[in-house]
Amino acid sequence: MKMKHTILACIAAMALTSCGDFLEPDSESEFVPEDATSLNELLLGEAYQRNDMSGFNIFLGLLEDDIEAAPYQTPNEGFDGNLYLASYTWQPDMFKMMEEAGAGHINMYETYYEVILGTNAVIDHLGKISDTEENKNKVKAQAYALRGFYYLNLVNIFAPPYSADPEALGVPLKLSSGIEASEDYLKRKSVAEVYAQILDDLHTAEAAYLSLPESEQWSDNYRTSLPMVQLTLSRTYLYMENWEKAAEYAKLVMDNSRFKLVDLNSIPLTGVNDAGETVRTYMVFPTYSSSETIWPYGNVEDMFKWTYNGANTSNSITGNKMHAYFQASKELLDTYVDYDLRLTRYIVQAPTGASNGELMHMAYGKINVGTNYYLPQNAVGVFGRCMRLSEAYLNYAEAMAMLGGNGIAEATDALNALREKRFDPEDFEAEAFSSQDELIQFIRDERRRELCFEGHRWFDLRRWGMPSITHKWHNSAESSDTYRLEEGDLMYAVPIPDEAMNMNSSLVQNELPEKRMPISE
Repeated sequence: MKMKHTILACIAAMALTSCGDFLEPDSESEFVPEDATSLNELLLGEAYQRNDMSGFNIFLGLLEDDIEAAPYQTPNEGFDGNLYLASYTWQPDMFKMMEEAGAGHINMYETYYEVILGTNAVIDHLGKISDTEENKNKVKAQAYALRGFYYLNLVNIFAPPYSADPEALGVPLKLSSGIEASEDYLKRKSVAEVYAQILDDLHTAEAAYLSLPESEQWSDNYRTSLPMVQLTLSRTYLYMENWEKAAEYAKLVMDNSRFKLVDLNSIPLTGVNDAGETVRTYMVFPTYSSSETIWPYGNVEDMFKWTYNGANTSNSITGNKMHAYFQASKELLDTYVDYDLRLTRYIVQAPTGASNGELMHMAYGKINVGTNYYLPQNAVGVFGRCMRLSEAYLNYAEAMAMLGGNGIAEATDALNALREKRFDPEDFEAEAFSSQDELIQFIRDERRRELCFEGHRWFDLRRWGMPSITHKWHNSAESSDTYRLEEGDLMYAVPIPDEAMNMNSSLVQNELPEKRMPISE
C-alpha cells in the first residue's frame, strides 16, 4: 500500500506539469525542482518502471525455448493469430504484423527511452538544486542505477550480444534531457561503447550509495539500492564474460545479511484465497514478503499477458472456456526431476478446458496471477518482476566455473547451497562433477530451472552462442507449421520498430533476414 500511496501522491504533484513540459526550456509551465525531494518525485513519476506502466517486455517471452504452443483450440471470434505468431516465429516485420493484428502501439524501444529521459532530467538538475550532499547522493544513486539498468536491457534487446561482437551496432546513448548541438547522440554506438556507459553509470551509482549511511543503502521502499546496483553489475560483467568481476559483485550480494534464500519447503501446496476457497499455492517473488527480493519493479500484466491471455475467457463460437495459447515447453519441464519443488511452486498449472479437468503447465509463474491462486506469506504481489538473491548465486557459480581451478569447488558449493532450498531434505543430494564442462552445463540448466519466465532466458541464450530454436504453431486441430530460429540467427537481435526509424533518420536498422517461412520436417 505504501507504494500505491506514493505513486498517487507523485501523480498529483506532477499534475501541474508533465515530463514534456519539464524538459522544454521555453515552456511557460516549466517545473523547476528546488531540492532533492522534488527530484525524488520526478524520479518516481518519470524514471521508475512502476507497477502501473507497461510496454517494456510484453512479447519477449515468446522468443525463447521455455515456451511452446498449447493444444489447439478454436480461437475467439475476431482473433488474429498474427498477434502472437509475429514474435513467436521471429518475423523480421514483427512490429508491423502485431499492429495489423490489433496489438495497437507496441514500441519497447520508445518506452525505454522515455524512462531514460526521466533519469537524464534528474541528473541534469542535480547540480542546480540546493540541498545536502547526502540528499543529493540519494537521488544521484537512483538515477544512475536506473539508467544503467535500462541501457543494459535496451542493448540486449536490439543489438547483438557482447560475447558475439562488441563492435557491432548497439543503441544510441542519450545522456541528457536537452537537445544536443550535435546529432551524433542520435546514432547507434557500438555494443562495447554502450556497455562502457552502463558500467560508468552503475559504478557512479555504487559510489553514491557507498557515501550514504548503511541504513540508506537499502530499504523495502521499492527504490533502487546498493545491492540492486551490485547485482546489476554482476549481470553486466557476466554478459561481458568478465568472470572475476561478475563473481566479485555476485558475492557482495550473497554476503548481504538482509537477504536469505527461500526454502520452498515452507511454501505449502495449497492455501486459502480471499474467497475462502482451497486453491493451489505458488511462490511469488516480486514482493518484499520474500526474503530473496532485492528490488521489485514492472507491471504484472506486461510480463505475462500474452502467455496468459485467453485463460478462462469464454469463446463466442463454441461457448467453451479458452485456455492460454502457450504453455511451458516440454524441453523446460524435462530439465526438472519429479521431486524438484520448483516444478510445483514456480510454474502455474491451469485447466485446458477439457471435460476431464486436465491441467497444463503454463508459461508463467512466480507472480501474482489473481484469485485462482494463493499468495504465500500475505504477499501484496503488485509487481511483475524483481531482482532477487538466487540470481547472485547463479551468477557466482557460472563465473567461478568459467574461471576453473579453485573456482570449480566454489561454484559447486554455491550451486548446492541454492539447490538445498529447492528440495525436500529427504530428496536433496549434493551435486558433484567430473569435469569443468559438466559443471558449466549443469549451471546453465540450473539457471533455466530457477529463473524461468523471469526475463533471463532469452538474454542467456544470446550470450551462450545463440543456439537454434524450433517453435510449432497450430493452424487447426489437424495441422501445424514449424518455424526455426537458426544458430546465430540475425533475429537474436530484435528489429528496431519502424516508428523509431521514421523519427530518427540517423538510426541504422539491424541486418534482417527474409520473411521466415515454415520449414519441412
